[in-house]
Amino acid sequence: MKKNESGNCHKGHRENVRRRFLTGGLEVFASHEILELLLFYSIPQKDTNPLAHRLIDKYGNLFNVLSAPVEELQSVDGVGERTAILLSLVFQISRWIRLEAMKEAGVNFLSTQAAGEYCRELFCGKKAEEVWELCLNQRGNLIGQHSMTNGSIVSVSMDLRTLIANAILSHAESILLAHNHPGGDANPSEEDCAATRYIREALSKVNIPLQDHIIVGENEVVSMREAGFLD
Repeated sequence: MKKNESGNCHKGHRENVRRRFLTGGLEVFASHEILELLLFYSIPQKDTNPLAHRLIDKYGNLFNVLSAPVEELQSVDGVGERTAILLSLVFQISRWIRLEAMKEAGVNFLSTQAAGEYCRELFCGKKAEEVWELCLNQRGNLIGQHSMTNGSIVSVSMDLRTLIANAILSHAESILLAHNHPGGDANPSEEDCAATRYIREALSKVNIPLQDHIIVGENEVVSMREAGFLD
């Protein structure tokens, strides 16, 4: 096939894929076809179907592809920085939209179930351990959200000054801590318990109670208060 004929072929195929999406939505697409369509917007004038298959083969499903770290995606043959950023951006925008919808709906963090659902979404797809400080008003609504560290809760206990400053500046009536155990058990470790008690005691000195500490594991969410670790 001549070069211009090949180009016309790809152009026609891309147009057909776009039309399928416009008329039927993603429900009519297989996972690799969704990726193929997405890759049109970072890889011009090239057949993206083989790359879409490589990504699905490597990661197993679309969720794992889109939630993979940018640096890791770039290790796949055919994935440059622009493509890796696009794939990651789609996942992160989707998570951001869901979190914003929950905030706008006025999720009440005094409810363990509601707090757990929000925290599960907050850590969705995260591959590294993170700790967040959620500042609440008297009604239990979120009024401030601060990333404390890309590390363990123990690191946060060493940075109490920042945690307390966040709470005071947000005019928080209470604080909820949230952190994840990526790919692991959500039950708190001894270090988690010790650090949480230390943080609770420090907050009490400025009359701000620790409402709860939510831990998100691979398949479950644990409320340290509900489980009796904050008694």
